[in-house]
Formats: sequence, structure tokens, C-alpha cells
Amino acid sequence: MPYLLFFTISILTGSTAFGQFAAADSTVLAAAQQQAIALYTNALREKPHLYNGHEYIPHDRRIKIHPYFNSDTLQSGSITYNGLSYDRVLMLYDIVRDELAIQLPRSPYRARPHSEQVTSFSLGPYQFKRITGDSLAGVRTGFYQILYDGKIQFLARHIKTVQEDLSSGVYRGTYIARDRYFIYKDGTYHEIRQKRSVFALFPDQKGPLRKYIRANHLKFKAQREKTITAIVKQYEKLTH
Repeated sequence: MPYLLFFTISILTGSTAFGQFAAADSTVLAAAQQQAIALYTNALREKPHLYNGHEYIPHDRRIKIHPYFNSDTLQSGSITYNGLSYDRVLMLYDIVRDELAIQLPRSPYRARPHSEQVTSFSLGPYQFKRITGDSLAGVRTGFYQILYDGKIQFLARHIKTVQEDLSSGVYRGTYIARDRYFIYKDGTYHEIRQKRSVFALFPDQKGPLRKYIRANHLKFKAQREKTITAIVKQYEKLTH
């Protein structure tokens, strides 16, 4: 709202001064206020704050397949940056560097906004938030996908690393993807590596949750995200 406040105060101040020399005209004042709102809206549409980071430098194109989340095609999303929310932003989420690459308007270049000022963002249906971690919190600082957002949260940390091979005398590079999963409960992030890690967090409902998994034919190894999400939702339902 700083732009709106600035524009509104400017116009109201100008109107007050003008009123010392001429009769107040409510119609003119209303029009001026509408103009202030339009200026504010246009300022947000241009998204100037989003582009105050550094230029995004693409990765080595010889590495297969791509370093991004889900797709290497620009996707429309939203982002909360430095306290302001922006919609319809064309961007990619670079998992290797854990940063966003935002397409500049009318330009072939992309900007790399300051990650520490990004509170959250979305890419299509996928929601992410930035967590500031430490050894006590149980997670590292970075962006985490929100897979379930209730009293208990289920999160995924997507990671890609580069595997290089020069054994044939020719450079070969491949992105290796892996995911880590966390449940946020009672103020702490718990990493989930095995099925028993999930049940250990819900000892008071272990029996009913096991029956629920069997009844719904959920397979932890083959459907990890779906199964953990279902367990957390069912736990909240049982303990509501």
C-alpha cells in the first residue's frame, strides 16, 4: 500500500492547497482519488520491485534435462515479495540454486529476486513458502512446497544436483532429483524417511491410521506424498 498512500496523500495535499484559492469541488476530488488508485494499480502491474535483484544466469546447457521444478517452460504464478503480493508473474523455480527466475517484460532476460525477501510463491496449483531454518528448527533455510496446510503441515523440499561424467573424454552432465519430506507438528519440523517415521508422530492414533491406510489401499513407497497427506488429514479428522 505505500504507493497508494503516497499518491493519495499527494493528491489530497494538493487538493487542500487548491482549496485555499478556490471552492472545494467534491467531484474533482473524487476523480483525483480514482486517478491515484489507477496509478497505484499500474505501478503494481509493472512490478518494479520484482526486478531489483540480479540477472538470472542460465545453467550449462549441456546438462540434461533441466534444473527447474516440474517444467522448463515459463509458468504463471504469484509471489509475495518484500511484503507485496504480485499475480500473473511468468517465472521458473530453479531447484538447483533454490531461487526464482522471473521473466522481464519485453526482454529476453530474466531477473533473480532476492530469495530472502520472497515469503511465498505459487506455480500453477503448487504452493511454496520460504522457511528460515536452523539446527533447532530441524530444517535448512529455503523454499518448501506445501503439500498439506492444516494445524499440522506436510512439506516437501525438492533438490537437484549435477552429476558429471568425463570418463569418455566428453563432458556429460545430468540433473539428479530427490525429495525430502517434513511434517511440522508441535513447533518442530520432523523429517519423514520411512512409514514408521509418520506413525511415530501420531502414537495416540497409530492403530486407526494403519487401518485407514489398509482400507484405502495406500502404498507408502509408491505413493509417498499421497499417503502421508492422507495420514495427516485423517489424523486431524480423528483428533478434531
